[in-house]
Amino acid sequence: MTKLRKTLIFAPLTLSLMTASAFAQDPLQDGVTVINDCLVECGMPDFDTVEDFVAYLTDLATPAINDGEGGAPVGAGGSPEGANGPAGIGFGLGLGLNGVQTVLLDFETGDPFFSGSLFGVPFTLPDHVYTEAEKEAVKARLEEDYGPYNFEFVFEAPAEGDFVTLQYNSNDNPGNGTAGILPTGGILFGSAGEIDFGNDNRSITAINDANLWTAFRAFDPVFGLPDGFVLEFFSGIDIDLDGPGPDTGVSADEALSIAIVNQSANTGAHELGHGLGLRHYDAFGPIGGGLPSTGIPEPEAFFPIFAGPQDADETTLHIMSSGASSGLGLSQAANANRFFSERSAIKLTINERGRFVTDEQANSGQATLKNLNVPNPIQVGDNADGRIKVRNVIVEGTIEELNEVDTLSFSAKAGEVFNAEMISDVESAFFPDFDRMFPGMTLYLVEGGVKTQVARADDEFESFDAFMIDVVLPSDGDYVLEMEAPANVFFDITGDGVPEEVPLSLFGPATENALRLGQYIMNAYIVESKNGSGPGKVGGPKK
Repeated sequence: MTKLRKTLIFAPLTLSLMTASAFAQDPLQDGVTVINDCLVECGMPDFDTVEDFVAYLTDLATPAINDGEGGAPVGAGGSPEGANGPAGIGFGLGLGLNGVQTVLLDFETGDPFFSGSLFGVPFTLPDHVYTEAEKEAVKARLEEDYGPYNFEFVFEAPAEGDFVTLQYNSNDNPGNGTAGILPTGGILFGSAGEIDFGNDNRSITAINDANLWTAFRAFDPVFGLPDGFVLEFFSGIDIDLDGPGPDTGVSADEALSIAIVNQSANTGAHELGHGLGLRHYDAFGPIGGGLPSTGIPEPEAFFPIFAGPQDADETTLHIMSSGASSGLGLSQAANANRFFSERSAIKLTINERGRFVTDEQANSGQATLKNLNVPNPIQVGDNADGRIKVRNVIVEGTIEELNEVDTLSFSAKAGEVFNAEMISDVESAFFPDFDRMFPGMTLYLVEGGVKTQVARADDEFESFDAFMIDVVLPSDGDYVLEMEAPANVFFDITGDGVPEEVPLSLFGPATENALRLGQYIMNAYIVESKNGSGPGKVGGPKK
């Protein structure tokens, strides 16, 4: 479709023109808010009263109460049968999900114009028209990011078979099915159709939009600024604002193309990652650093409150980072080539060669952490030179009775860093037949039959799922991870920073059973950095 020439259409308003110096003294950051790419599924709502919180929990439990007891059978990767996932898990490797994953890049989506409001100024602009060179550049970046795994990226939809679609210029109704500049003034760069641990559903659509940079470029004449000034201010791309001369910056046209390509590649890889089961916390790195050094999220956003380090200073270099989840800045979206973290590489490898076991196998001691050959994605950082040694296991289980506890036993050495996530709340948000519960984990050191608690995890910062982050193991010896659905939930109901303990029994037996009985996926791993080179690709069937 032929796009119309760029024309800026403003609603009537009174606007004082600003000089470049005045603009610099009165920066526009306050006018732009970049939100998470997940509007509902990846954020905990705010509550004004305890009653509101009670109503929220009751609503969560209602579908399970109405559907009765029992959950859907779980296929490899955690999704119910019928969601393109096979049945029968056991100790298998390469469970039929490691065939080539085709990804369609669609650069012509919807209406050729987009509208919004920035800095109090409403506007309508034509969508960016991707050149063939820009399309190829985005494709090349995605191929680089997903190169170790079994992916292919295409511009034409396959005639048959499952494929993922990454839609660009998806901005017709921001926040309501598309990305773009929201009516509130916030910015939504993209959103995935689901978060699918194990990549069972291979036919999702993810939306992306990089036209914020088109809008920034258009604001220069509005503010009486040199062409490219607003774009440079937010993107961090050095632009020659004075025309011919000693300035070594690129032209405003070149800068816009750079920003569009970087944003499109970074966001496309991020949203595709969500569709493959990656979470925002998978950006936290390096492993052992704890929470991001940006201060986002805060330790109080977890329960129990995270007491470990906040030294994960590589987080914003990673693809699964975002503004609201880890403090990613606009310039890190438009002027950077981000890459996957160690955590993300583990999950992408699990999708193709993961070791899935049942809770019965874990409880009986048949399952433990085993080596997983994971390509090292780190381009810059502590683990950039060498390989990463990973031991991993995934337990798929069901809590069928109140106070039931499942266990995973393993041996480890002092100083090794242990991580585990227990997924149920988010999985059920996308697969309604997955029987939700509120999970929790406790890690114990076992010596002479005596258990000593090492770590506890209930709620991570974006859902009621549990994430046990970077636990430094205190001794050589035997450990047991206990997995359950606790009797209480903890939430900062009043916003004072202090989580309140809420017994689920207060809601009555139906609600308590609905939130304490259900299915879960538990992913545990220990990562060590080693000298030498690791695998360049994940083993298994190839294209």
